[in-house]
Amino acid sequence: MSGRRHVRWLGWAITALCLGMLLWIVDFPAAWAALKAFDWPYLVLALLSLGAGYVFRILRWTVMLRATGADTTIGSSAAAFLGSIALNNVLPLRIGDVVRVLVFPAAIGISRSVAAASVLLERVIDLITLVICLAAGTAAVGIVALPAWLERGALVISICALAALIVIVLFSRKLAFFIKLRGARADRSGIVAKVIEASFDILTGLARMSRATTLALVLVLSMLGWAGETGLYGFMLTGLGISGGAAVALVVMAVATLSTLVPSSPGYVGTFHLAALLAVDLLGGTQAQAASFALLVHLVLWGSTTVAGGIAMLVRPDLFRQVVPGFARSHS
Repeated sequence: MSGRRHVRWLGWAITALCLGMLLWIVDFPAAWAALKAFDWPYLVLALLSLGAGYVFRILRWTVMLRATGADTTIGSSAAAFLGSIALNNVLPLRIGDVVRVLVFPAAIGISRSVAAASVLLERVIDLITLVICLAAGTAAVGIVALPAWLERGALVISICALAALIVIVLFSRKLAFFIKLRGARADRSGIVAKVIEASFDILTGLARMSRATTLALVLVLSMLGWAGETGLYGFMLTGLGISGGAAVALVVMAVATLSTLVPSSPGYVGTFHLAALLAVDLLGGTQAQAASFALLVHLVLWGSTTVAGGIAMLVRPDLFRQVVPGFARSHS
């Protein structure tokens, strides 16, 4: 518990540092003037693009779950997925992902091990996709050299994510049977038995999700999902009068999203804003435009996904039936 507390305090400290930097460098009257000049019809297009992106992400998760033999509907997947996003937005340490693994599975007819395997594979593929978007965007824009910290960070992330994907694709099934064999020879009692069983189930789920046809479909849906989010960034940039097209939107989206890996307060306040501002400033926007963009795009992302997730959890109160006794009955 103390470890989690330390990470939480570190996140708040990083958020305070980022906000302090923003207060130091941003000309707020100029940023407010740029915000008032925003062409608001582009907000509708941005929200539609973001919504399309989340449809593809929900479809991706459903495909992954069904690959394990689960009879999961798109509707139930959507409720759990959006609910976890909303919880990630308002609670620290990505608690929404923990809830999606430990709490929501019972309501949508899957095991916790399958949910854990799906979230793990989802995160690995997302990291690979984001690094690809960053590389493609910078190449298209013609940036010769990124800031050193961004280059090093992207390199480390890509190496770790690719290594994880290779292990999942090539060795998850072998590791599952190895654990099963070792577990059969060991004294399977108490916590050891539970760990062995959970590890076997997670690795088996990963093996089924990483079959060639399933993995290919998952990768395509992942690209489409992030394309939808890139559209959000593109329309918001256009609304602020920042040119550059899809390539600039790809770079800004990748940099801003990768910044959410840094520990921070709930909602990625500060880290997201500073990363988005620096990315737009690097790609030719004025500082006022960059500051307005960072504030507005975070508000749209956070607000829309939090509201959608909140509505999903209200519509499906049974998602919490194992956590809050009587919750589902009192809201039915």
